[in-house]
Amino acid sequence: MNKVLKAREWLSNINVLCQFPSVEVPGKKASKSELQRWLDQGSVLINGERVSRDELIDFPIISVVLFPKSEHRRCTLL
Repeated sequence: MNKVLKAREWLSNINVLCQFPSVEVPGKKASKSELQRWLDQGSVLINGERVSRDELIDFPIISVVLFPKSEHRRCTLL
């Protein structure tokens, strides 16, 4: 049975593996609250679309882009 995940849960699970660096606290891993703020601010694209924190994720996930508008902080996961 496939588990349905909300965007905030999925991003939090990925953060365990990738350990996204915090923008708010340099040198630390991004917190769950910070990840939720990224989703609220439109700083996360999943499969080319902005997602809200409570939106259910459509699988398969082909790409994830963090900070798509930033030249320096942009991170693409394929």
